[in-house]
Amino acid sequence: MTSRIPAFRGLVLSSLALGLTACGGDGASLRFTSNDRAVNLSSAWVQATSQPAPSTLFTSSDGTSFNLTQARIHLRDIRLDLPKGTKCEDVSGLLAGAECKGGDDSKTLVVPGPIVADLMTGATTPDLSGLRIPAGTYKRIDFRLEEAKADEVGATEPLLGYSFLARADFTQDGAARKLEMFFKFSEDARFESSTGVEVPEGGSLIAFLKPQVWLEGLPLGECLQDGDVEVVNDTVRIDGKAGGKCGDAEGLVKSNIKRSGDLRKSEEK
Repeated sequence: MTSRIPAFRGLVLSSLALGLTACGGDGASLRFTSNDRAVNLSSAWVQATSQPAPSTLFTSSDGTSFNLTQARIHLRDIRLDLPKGTKCEDVSGLLAGAECKGGDDSKTLVVPGPIVADLMTGATTPDLSGLRIPAGTYKRIDFRLEEAKADEVGATEPLLGYSFLARADFTQDGAARKLEMFFKFSEDARFESSTGVEVPEGGSLIAFLKPQVWLEGLPLGECLQDGDVEVVNDTVRIDGKAGGKCGDAEGLVKSNIKRSGDLRKSEEK
């Protein structure tokens, strides 16, 4: 996919998160996570630890259970409309190239990126922890998913050549297996709330992608039993090579990812 397509939207979901975490009266910092328990972790914890937060459980449509162990995303052109009545002067810690712009009634924070986010720990490259936005009501955040290129990320970055990846552990017939999902997107994304999400001082604005949605409609366990999905070194990779009931596995999962977004809030502990 190379053309700009309509932004994808979510309803009330819960787990892959893009968080804006308020720090006292100094506003909020931008971070990304990939599980519910990590949402309430402080940005200071995120930057201080290299250990992932507890992973997230999800299932395929036939009830096969998976334990998410890695998730990363490559994005650019982050756009966040500031709450009504706030000013660009209320934003601080802008990265090089980032800016706040707009007219008297509307202010938009723009972070051009590219940004790589570790969706399990919330760490980002480059580091966004110094960025501060004002508390208030937010209705949407937009960004663009794009393939990570060699001149944008390090040679050891697992996202190189892709815009989204996820890995998970699962068990089949008593044997330990692994699931891998590597996808290329070139699409605009939007997470929004029709009524707006009111983020207090000390709170977080979170845009989620919910892993529980990703394998809906995909009987992956049955496909493994029937040999419709290839397993190499105990690892199954969702791609265009699958057959049978999983013949459109890649397209289905990518579609599920597009509709799994949500905008919500949490409070710093």
